[in-house]
Amino acid sequence: MKTAVVIGGGVSGLAAAHYLGKKSNFAKILVLEASSRLGGWLQSIHHPDGSVQELGPRSIRPAGRAGQNTLELVEELNLADQVLWVRAQNRYLYVNGEKCALPNSLGALVKAQKPFSRSFLSYIMKEVFQKRSDEEDESIYDFMERRMGKEMACYAFDPLCRGIFAGDIRHLSMRSCFPELYKLEKHYGSIVKGFLFSPKDKSQITSKLVKKARLERWSTYSFRRGVLQLVNALEESLRQTKGTEIHTDAPCSKLHFTSDGKLVVSVNGEEVKADHVFSSIYAKNLSQILSKDHSSFTSDLRKIPAVNVVVVCVEIAEKLNLIESGFGHLLPSSEDRKVLGVVYDSCVFPQHDRQDIPSSRFTVMMGGAWYEELKGMSDQELQELAISSLFTQMGISGTVSKVKVTLMKECIPQYLVGHHQLLERIFTYIQDRNLPLSLVGSSYRGPSINDCINNARIEVERISKLYC
Repeated sequence: MKTAVVIGGGVSGLAAAHYLGKKSNFAKILVLEASSRLGGWLQSIHHPDGSVQELGPRSIRPAGRAGQNTLELVEELNLADQVLWVRAQNRYLYVNGEKCALPNSLGALVKAQKPFSRSFLSYIMKEVFQKRSDEEDESIYDFMERRMGKEMACYAFDPLCRGIFAGDIRHLSMRSCFPELYKLEKHYGSIVKGFLFSPKDKSQITSKLVKKARLERWSTYSFRRGVLQLVNALEESLRQTKGTEIHTDAPCSKLHFTSDGKLVVSVNGEEVKADHVFSSIYAKNLSQILSKDHSSFTSDLRKIPAVNVVVVCVEIAEKLNLIESGFGHLLPSSEDRKVLGVVYDSCVFPQHDRQDIPSSRFTVMMGGAWYEELKGMSDQELQELAISSLFTQMGISGTVSKVKVTLMKECIPQYLVGHHQLLERIFTYIQDRNLPLSLVGSSYRGPSINDCINNARIEVERISKLYC
């Protein structure tokens, strides 16, 4: 009877266990979560007044193959009727003390809009005629400054990457953070040419939910009880899957490879012998429980850094009439290093507002690669900074009826320039030694919910062929 152990009960680990139960020949699947709850960075807090606060990711994008895969999983888990979705919404930058709308129509592409001195169309045309780089990898800043100019690098991709990775584009890898754009330049000499001439995905769509999302032009979605509802559905499904066990408060203290090609997992003073282990925990944490005779492997795992993000959920006790409603705004690092951006929660999912009185919800994101500038501040000081920034940037005031400050430690791994070389060494080490270990999760090939679920599926399918 073959046994698979999944370390980590976040969305990556639960997805891996789900696909193992559906696609593999493992008779026993153990999910081991160190904390008392499942979900990892996905945390939806429910209040008696009906409001929902998201402490981590608050929505999921349906775009791309990975987005389609998540929708297929949502449908498989019978969550389709629980989906809350929105079409494309206005997105803003906060630059030079004012909010600036990003272009959201074809017409907006042909005229200059603050903070850009030229139209988006002119930047696009510039990109077409730039030479292809021979660099194996470069920073996102260097790539975008070279192809589209300094303004696009500083005012478009800098805030974008602060929103996605909470990271600094002067250090983040273009190849690893935006692999599709990197490939388009390599294969077609231009991102724009690549979009125009690369083969289109003509695979047949069988999922009703994927068809619905495309027909209705979803921009992003969540669930009636928040994104954690996806985790809860995965848990419920796994607990009904024969041979699958979920254990919380089960921290793994050691992983030891045996001479017969197995892995021994030490957990709460006991040992579990596994035919294969799927680790979904942060790479540095994995390095700390691997046996010392794999020093070069663990050294490379420790070289993948992660940043701390402060999430401040703010509720104001009135329904604000926002002149510029939308998804939210991001700040370039030149504007305010400490504040990454603000999400207009009530504009995106008003269904998550409290039910007893009118209210408006926002989330202020701070820190990331600039967390050192917040280090040492108390929760009260962080709260005051977040509320002050919110009121100033939104041009609003009001009575704060609810506020929650959460420090998410090492929550977003940073794919620095050369990240692909680290991955090559890490995965080659596993392959050359035929180690019964798979690495999934946000440390390696994408930090989003979609990336985590899709990469777990791909790895389970690959490993399942080896254990037929």
